[in-house]
Amino acid sequence: MGHESGRSPEYEARKAEWLAELSRFIVEANQHTWAGEGAEVEPQRPGYKELEYRNGLWCLRDSYTSYFQAPGMTTVYHRERPVWAMSYGGPGQTEGHQDHAKETFNFLKDALMHVTPELPFRGPPEYIVGDRSYHFDMSGDISAGTWREQITESGILTFEQNGIVGFAIDKDANRQPVYPWLLG
Repeated sequence: MGHESGRSPEYEARKAEWLAELSRFIVEANQHTWAGEGAEVEPQRPGYKELEYRNGLWCLRDSYTSYFQAPGMTTVYHRERPVWAMSYGGPGQTEGHQDHAKETFNFLKDALMHVTPELPFRGPPEYIVGDRSYHFDMSGDISAGTWREQITESGILTFEQNGIVGFAIDKDANRQPVYPWLLG
């Protein structure tokens, strides 16, 4: 069970349907976790802050540490199995601009609330309010990609972060791939 038996139209349709469901869930979960001021849950790792959102067979858990530079990882579970993950980190709040971090992070949260199923894991390609601009660049897609986001305020870079996204493909007892879109 769970093996890819070829790229039949049924396989492709099931994968496409599952990807659409995953994308919609990530957008929904984003509305209820960090960007949406969600409640923290008991962290699995000391020194980390974690947020979790569940809906049906889906669960998203976001785990990050620190404040000005806050690396972390978001994992999506389907049927209690990790199926997709995003790691993020990088410079964070630009040195010399830490005294405006709260305002920068509030703007970042606002930008992240504008995700869509077409690009579900961070903010839109561009989001501008007043003198603040959020820019998101993606290479690849939801199955395997890298991204970079930046915030400028009055044309000055005040925040930058990088990330990587991709599927978590497990193996069965015969060391064959278990594709999450083929699980019952």
